[in-house]
Amino acid sequence: MLRLNQRVLVSDITSALEGEKGRFLVSAPTGETLEIGLEGGMVAVHCCAYMPDTKRNDELWTIVKIEELN
Repeated sequence: MLRLNQRVLVSDITSALEGEKGRFLVSAPTGETLEIGLEGGMVAVHCCAYMPDTKRNDELWTIVKIEELN
């Protein structure tokens, strides 16, 4: 389980978020960023943005847990 404000780099976001619940910022290596919510097996995309200044030269995704759900 990810802790609040914990940042991880992963190659497979599906595996990394399996069994999680809460809200997360998920950033692709290409600069696309999603804010998603996970609860009870459901996924909700809250917003999507492209941030070219965050583009990286690797193939890892960044995940940050931004909210706990009770």
